[in-house]
Amino acid sequence: MIESKKTNEGHVLHKICRVLVADRSPIVRSAVRRGISVYKDQRYLDVIFVEDGIEALKIFQAKRVDVAFVDIDLPGLSGPKLVSELKTTLSNNCLTIAMSGEPDSTTEAVLEEFGAYHLLRKPFKAQDVADIFMTYLIMTNIYRILVVDDSSTMRKVARDILKRSRFRYEFTEADSALNALKAIEAERPHMILTDFHMPDVDGLELAGMISDLSKRIDIYMMSTSDTDHLERSAAFVGISGFLKKPFTAEDIDCIMHKRLGLDRPKFGKTRPMFAFLERPVESDQVFL
Repeated sequence: MIESKKTNEGHVLHKICRVLVADRSPIVRSAVRRGISVYKDQRYLDVIFVEDGIEALKIFQAKRVDVAFVDIDLPGLSGPKLVSELKTTLSNNCLTIAMSGEPDSTTEAVLEEFGAYHLLRKPFKAQDVADIFMTYLIMTNIYRILVVDDSSTMRKVARDILKRSRFRYEFTEADSALNALKAIEAERPHMILTDFHMPDVDGLELAGMISDLSKRIDIYMMSTSDTDHLERSAAFVGISGFLKKPFTAEDIDCIMHKRLGLDRPKFGKTRPMFAFLERPVESDQVFL
């Protein structure tokens, strides 16, 4: 978790970001240092360098690390093994970037299974590190999101999923289209998750109303059904994407990467904004 550095008067100077770089090579450590230093004016950077996997694990256990660059061939404890241990440490939400030349499929599978975010292929440049670190900074921004569903249970489920996302949100809820429009006027959300099936106005109609208010709000529709007709109707009225229930935090992360124009991470989930884009078209289907 990002901490804050304060003066004696309690004023926040910078957000503190703790970064761990685990690699034996001074060349690699220097490239990572130069890459993240690009943002030293935006964050107070606490950067820790280690050359051994066991030493890195001790840091993860003792301190809350925000971002880690981990070589997969560390002595003492390999990179994949180190990543597999993260969930048991104070750094369980750490954004982890593995570093390697050409990892084998088994190594990549382990990294993906235990939540590594991306892979930096050696040799890389400081700019490659800077690009990844910029993505992390974008993730730590606060995005205002409105969840619209007539079911309080489903609104809670959506909130719980969003809390597990790599991105950060400020939540507002609405149980109807009318209350959603009031919330939009008051809160000016960046994006909206709306259920399709609602008793007064359905998600498609609500999307049209929202578009009349603002073209800058991204709308994503949630439904237990993902028929071609429903999804194509959603796309036609300007909805940005479709989430079939149940969806996961990884689906939300995928949407956010797409929405913000961020590069897809090596170990991130990929999905189309609408499932019909990946479905084969039957020979007797005609779409006007």
